[in-house]
Amino acid sequence: MPKKTKIIFITTFVIVGAIMLYFYFSRNTNTNTQTTDAPFYQRFNPFNSNNNSNGSQSGGVNSDGVALDDTGAVFTNSVFQQLTDFSVAGATFFQYDRLIPPSPETPANTPPQYQTVSALRYVERITGHIYQRDLDTKNVAKISNSTIPSIYESILDSKASTTIYRYLSTDNRTITSFMATLGATKGEFLSSDIIDISTSLDKTKFFYLTKNTSGVVGTIRSFTETKKSQVFTSHFTEWLSQWVGDQKIYLTTKASYSASGYLFSLNTTNGTLTKVKGPTAGLTTLANNNGSIVLYSVSTSNGPQLFVFDTVSHISNSINLYGLPEKCIWSSDNIYVYCALPSNINNPENPDAWYQGIVSFNDSFVKINTITFEVENIANSNDNTAVDATHLILDNTETNIFFINKKDSTLWSLNLSN
Repeated sequence: MPKKTKIIFITTFVIVGAIMLYFYFSRNTNTNTQTTDAPFYQRFNPFNSNNNSNGSQSGGVNSDGVALDDTGAVFTNSVFQQLTDFSVAGATFFQYDRLIPPSPETPANTPPQYQTVSALRYVERITGHIYQRDLDTKNVAKISNSTIPSIYESILDSKASTTIYRYLSTDNRTITSFMATLGATKGEFLSSDIIDISTSLDKTKFFYLTKNTSGVVGTIRSFTETKKSQVFTSHFTEWLSQWVGDQKIYLTTKASYSASGYLFSLNTTNGTLTKVKGPTAGLTTLANNNGSIVLYSVSTSNGPQLFVFDTVSHISNSINLYGLPEKCIWSSDNIYVYCALPSNINNPENPDAWYQGIVSFNDSFVKINTITFEVENIANSNDNTAVDATHLILDNTETNIFFINKKDSTLWSLNLSN
C-alpha cells in the first residue's frame, strides 16, 4: 500500500472510530432521567429513580458473588449476598435442563444426560447484556452481548429466552419497547409508548396498556405469537396492572398520598370491570396469585400502613405494620407474604417521595401470615449494609428471595433457610 494511501486509511479509521465513540457515549445513560413537564415515575413503571446509573456500590462482590464490605472483606454470617456489581433492569428465576459432562469412564455411545437446575437471568441496565447465574454452582455467564444502551426495565418470559427491553427514546418522552429472543435473527418493536406491562402467572403472555387520543387501550398477546386481543379501554390513563388468574387482571390507579385510589378487577373474557376496593387514600396493592387476598397500603400521617383485604368476605384487617405492597412477594400458598419493611417510611408524603427518588429506605425482611396476622422477623439489612428492596422474586423452594436494591439497582439475594 502506498504511503499516502496508508496515511489516508489510518486517518479515516481514527475519525470513524472517534465518531462512533462520541455517539455511543452521547446517548442518555442516566437512569434518573426526568423531564420538567411530568415526573418520570408517572410515565414509566416500575418506579426506579436511582442515584447511580452504573450501579456500582462500595464493597461490591468477590468472584463467588459474595457481598463485600467497604474494606473489601467478606460479610461474615450474612444471609444477604450482592450478586452483581452493576445495575440490572430486570431479573427472573427459571429452571432448565443442563448437560451433565460425561466422565472418562462413560461409554462412547452413551446418550447425553441432563439434570434440571435452577438459575437466574438478568439484564444489565447500561448495556442490555443478559447474564445467567446457576444457583447450585454459582457460575455466572454472559449469554447475550447484544448492546441496547440505557434499559430502564426488562421483562422476561417463562423460559427466560425472550426479553422485552424498555427504554426512553431520544426525545426523553416516548417509551420504546423492543422484544427479542435469544438465537433469533431479529427482534420486534412493540407499540409505541406502552405505559404498563404485566405478565401472566405462567409468563407465557403479557398485558400492556397503550395511550391513545381518548385514553388507554389494554391488549393481551403471547411472547411467541403476534396475535393480539384488545380487552380493555378507559378514558383514565394512570393504571398499574397485575395478573391474578388466567382470565382476571387487577387494575390499580397509580398512587399518591394526596389522592384516593381504586382497585378494579378486569374479566379478560368479556371485558367487564368490577370495583374491588376504594376510594382509599394513597392506595397501592399486591394480590396473591388467585386474587382472593389483596395486600394494600393506606396513606396516613405516619406513612403508608399495610392492610389485607379478603375479596370474598370484603373484610379489611390491619397488620399494624408500615410499608408498601410493591416491596413484597406472595408465597405460592397464597397465605404468607414476604415483605421488605422500611425502618424510615414514616413520612406522610410517601409513597410519592420514594417513587421520585427523594428518599431511600433501609429494609427489614419479614414473613406475614395473612390469616392469623402473625409476623416472623427474617433479617435486618441494617446489620450488614442497608438495602431498599424492589422487584422481589422467590425461588421454587422458597429458600431464597432475590431482589433489586433500589439504591443502585444491583441484584441481591436473601437466604431464608438460615
